[in-house]
Amino acid sequence: MAFNFHRAAEGIVLANSHRGYSSCSPENTFPAFEAARQAGTHSIEIDIHLTADDQLVVTHDHRIDRVSTGQGFVEQLSYSQLLTSDFGVKYHAKFAETRIPLLADVLRWAVENDMGLIVEAKQRRRHDEFVAALVTLLQTLPEAIGHIQLLGFNHVLINRVKAQIPTLALQVVTLERYNNQLAAVQQSNASCVCFEYEFAHVDDLRAYKKAGLGTRMYLHEVKNNMDPLAQYQHKFGYDSHPEILGWLREGLIDMLSHDDIPYLQGLIKEAGLRCE
Repeated sequence: MAFNFHRAAEGIVLANSHRGYSSCSPENTFPAFEAARQAGTHSIEIDIHLTADDQLVVTHDHRIDRVSTGQGFVEQLSYSQLLTSDFGVKYHAKFAETRIPLLADVLRWAVENDMGLIVEAKQRRRHDEFVAALVTLLQTLPEAIGHIQLLGFNHVLINRVKAQIPTLALQVVTLERYNNQLAAVQQSNASCVCFEYEFAHVDDLRAYKKAGLGTRMYLHEVKNNMDPLAQYQHKFGYDSHPEILGWLREGLIDMLSHDDIPYLQGLIKEAGLRCE
């Protein structure tokens, strides 16, 4: 059965854990994914790259230096080379020996545990090989197609995958406010829109929902000991809290995304809604 990402009309908002439960586990690893599931969320955002030997792996950066004991670029390393690096110990010693996940394994885990995955394509080059690898994988695991939305800043790239798998749902990122926002999104064949507070307008959110689209609001990570809403107030000079709660209560947000799951759950419950 396909995963339902869009439940705002039922009074349910998905607490979408960013890179897994990455505020307490190493991001984009199985410990983070399992921690998110144990914390009561059913939707996770992950990032994927293609290795030098055409394996799709889950990690955010183009370089592995920040999150692992290794060095170099994912696209220039083979999967076997990546396996020699530890992707957990830099976060905490208790996560030592954590390895970079294969997308195939994460897809199987999601299906087995009834989890939804927002899969962000980070690929910069070798687009033909990336598309071929992802299409082949999804054709091999057809039950996983209904559990994912393929996300991208590169709308052209993700549409190349959809052209071969028409049932694949796309989620597009919007980091501007276009003259006709809805038309721009619809031209990218999206079923869901990812937006940030800085570029959001209630008229666009209402237009998305009227057109039958889903929405995901990304809240930035904690910086300088300020949570996302505090950051917005520091940046713009006013309190965004009541505005965002109003969007939630109006049913304009299907998914709320952040690193800290209790923070997400708290906002959703404060709006008087159920979270999953």
